[in-house]
Amino acid sequence: MITGNSYRNEEAVSAAVATVLLFGGVVTIIGIMLLSMMPVIQELEGSLKRNDMQSQMEIMGHEITLLSESGVPGDSSQVELVPVDGELRWDRLRGGMWYSASWHEDNTFRIQGALDLDRNIDIRHAESNVQAVCYEDMRLGPDRPFLFTPVEQSDYVLVTPKHGLTIPLGPVMVEQDGKEFALSIGEVMRLDSDSQISSTHDLTGLQVNGDGGAILATPTKSQPSTGKGQHWAVPIPAGESTIEVFADDDLLVQWTLDGQSGDEAVIEPLGVRLANSWSKNVNISNDAMLEIVTDVDAHLLISHGGKGRTGLLGEEGNFVSKYFIAPNSDGNLTISNPNENAATITWRNGGVSVPANQTSIVPWPPTGVENATTIESSESVQLQWSVGDAGMMMLPALDTGQITGLEFMEDNSENFDNYTSEEEDYSSKLGHSGNSGIILLEDEGATRCIAIDQTASGWISTTLPWKSMNGLPEGEVITAWRTGEHPASIEITLIGANDDSTHANLATAWAFHISRLTYEFDTSITGLEVAWSAGAIVTNHPELNPAILVGPTDRQGPGPRFSATVPSLHPTKTSVVGSGDMDLDLELTMRESLASTTAYDVRRGWIGPYGDAISSWSTNSLETSEDWIVNPGRMDLLNDYTGWVPVPSFGPSEAVWHTGGEPIQFNLQISSIDVHLTEASA
Repeated sequence: MITGNSYRNEEAVSAAVATVLLFGGVVTIIGIMLLSMMPVIQELEGSLKRNDMQSQMEIMGHEITLLSESGVPGDSSQVELVPVDGELRWDRLRGGMWYSASWHEDNTFRIQGALDLDRNIDIRHAESNVQAVCYEDMRLGPDRPFLFTPVEQSDYVLVTPKHGLTIPLGPVMVEQDGKEFALSIGEVMRLDSDSQISSTHDLTGLQVNGDGGAILATPTKSQPSTGKGQHWAVPIPAGESTIEVFADDDLLVQWTLDGQSGDEAVIEPLGVRLANSWSKNVNISNDAMLEIVTDVDAHLLISHGGKGRTGLLGEEGNFVSKYFIAPNSDGNLTISNPNENAATITWRNGGVSVPANQTSIVPWPPTGVENATTIESSESVQLQWSVGDAGMMMLPALDTGQITGLEFMEDNSENFDNYTSEEEDYSSKLGHSGNSGIILLEDEGATRCIAIDQTASGWISTTLPWKSMNGLPEGEVITAWRTGEHPASIEITLIGANDDSTHANLATAWAFHISRLTYEFDTSITGLEVAWSAGAIVTNHPELNPAILVGPTDRQGPGPRFSATVPSLHPTKTSVVGSGDMDLDLELTMRESLASTTAYDVRRGWIGPYGDAISSWSTNSLETSEDWIVNPGRMDLLNDYTGWVPVPSFGPSEAVWHTGGEPIQFNLQISSIDVHLTEASA
């Protein structure tokens, strides 16, 4: 029998255990290292995602800039976006911006809260009394038609597509009572006046009652401080009409009507309180569009059928004024004095005194006057020109100087009809006599004026005259934009005291809701994005810090010049979102000039999470100014710099265009671009 002795090698066991422990330790260390490196890896991956999408959005932004600045309606472009990871989405409610421009020296206009979707808005004008603020829904965006509701007193409506910087591609679609009509540029259409009218493009229209009336036609683009213009495209009814263009300057008038055209130069006569005018009698067999072009700012008066009445605009762009130009057409001049003091009204070789709270009528033109005439009053009054006994006119409001407000002074009309807004913010009053008259056709979002009558150095809180959409789902907000219950873009006119005028157009602001196209992705943290917003490409990578990758485009100089085109992107109803490869079909639907004139104060504010970053980016070149370094915050001592300067504010981020006190040649355009986002085909 063989016997054996077994034993354990302790050293070998210890070595094995040590090896295992060492391996486990190494694995643990590697795991810890990998764990600690994951954020770095994720951040590197995030940088790849951001940089890749940044380059793609820069290509997209270039195409958008070309379309918005030089395209015409119907021009299109296509861009493909290929995300590395993440999702493409539309953000309709967190992007927006505004511009403001003042039309008088040493005036400013600031706004706050215009895009908050509620009924509250703050305005600031520290230089003088603020009499009123007027709002207009600009109807920007797809599927947001212009809506028109004729008055009951009209028999029919004449409409033609409104002219602008560009004209629509193809016909304008007009709908009434479920019937759709195609209306081409230059064409005039007669519609019933008993139901609402919807149009894909803004219309210029007349509401006609009977066989005659008179209007002071609105220019295609009014000079914001005076209400005058240099171009009109107005439908006029068949029959006899008298056309008069009048201005305080030499005139060159070019006209086109019913296949006929002509041009004529008229020299302003020498003499005190004489103006200038050109007139023509026409007789057309069918409704037609009258087009007139002048070389200076002027007014256009149209009277049809030898009857009618219309209000005259003051030299400050409102119906309440001390200074007017009256036409030379035969008729009567009605002067309404709403003041507690008698008003002395004077013109060349004559005048009249109108008692307090009274109305006087004088034959017009005065004896010995054979041209248009300047009129001056000691008090702010209203002037009305009329011919015959019948007529129809929207009465100007005393508190706002426009056709909407809360206080009115009735004239000698036989009947009056009152209209009050749903929220009772403003009213309008129609005066009419006899069975004839003509008034302008305005869309439902136009000329909503709120009386303020305050003088304050700080912010003034007032009301936005639409329903509040604050807190409602995005779908309901978009529906409200389409139906007009709340505006997606607003033009705001400030009316107040300037020199001895109580109702001058002081400034204008434009506020836009602009959809943001966002690329959302994650790294070690969530909520990161690269976004396109109003011409800027922005990101909050890394660590949710807002940064500007590409700033908004504007044009500067030479000299005190500033020009900008706001690209307004809007997704179509059938646009998709998601993480796949996407095709973007960009189509320019409208490009409109908002202002092209001299301004004295230009400001820009941004709404949304990148407002402060964009304002800081816009003012980077200010760092090179020695005057700013020596005297920071002192724009009155800033003489070596022209450009954007930040404005300290607790509200929306704001900057002012600084030119050292010189007047600014200001040009602002808006381009509306529809975007159809679809998954790219394989």
